[in-house]
Amino acid sequence: MKVYFTFSSALTDQLYSGQLRFHEFADDWGVSTFGHLTEHFSHRNRNSKHYPVFSVTKDTGFIPQEEQFESREIAGDDISSYKIIRQGEFAYNPARINVGSIARYDNETPCLISSLYVCIKPAADIDSDWLLYLLKSKRAIFYYNLYGEGGVRIYLFYPNFSRIKVKVPSIQEQHRIAALLKYIADKILQEKKLKDLYITQKQFLLQRMFI
Repeated sequence: MKVYFTFSSALTDQLYSGQLRFHEFADDWGVSTFGHLTEHFSHRNRNSKHYPVFSVTKDTGFIPQEEQFESREIAGDDISSYKIIRQGEFAYNPARINVGSIARYDNETPCLISSLYVCIKPAADIDSDWLLYLLKSKRAIFYYNLYGEGGVRIYLFYPNFSRIKVKVPSIQEQHRIAALLKYIADKILQEKKLKDLYITQKQFLLQRMFI
């Protein structure tokens, strides 16, 4: 599995740097900032609606709090200060984004997240999948550390996040890049499921040998 992840990471870097391009595209890329690629928002749960409470992690992305904190939901009784996230919107932990704690929420039912999270969504002319792979890339994480502030712990709030500059292809090329990376990500997920199934089967057979 490590080989697949290494290949995917290297491919992502080449696609987002413009070193590797699809033959049908030859236009020069523009240079933009995260501030133009995204829209910052903050929708507070002022009516105290009881949506599920989620956290954002590096590896899993959005995850229910009770799963992250071993069947305990740490949200208090007052949930009016929590932020509402809807399908297709992004959030990141400003104290953990430099290790990759940024994700897109893909569930249909809205959720709540801590008021500490920074919420963003793609600009109208930006492919959401293309943006997702960009924001999770090693190149982006390098910039998170570069633009972040702090000592032992790096913090990156939206004003500095929005200053990060990147190359941006046309929307058509964004679609193509995202489609390729999604295809590879799906293949990696299939391989992981097969590996997990093989391990489970192996453990079952070993147990049967000693019955």
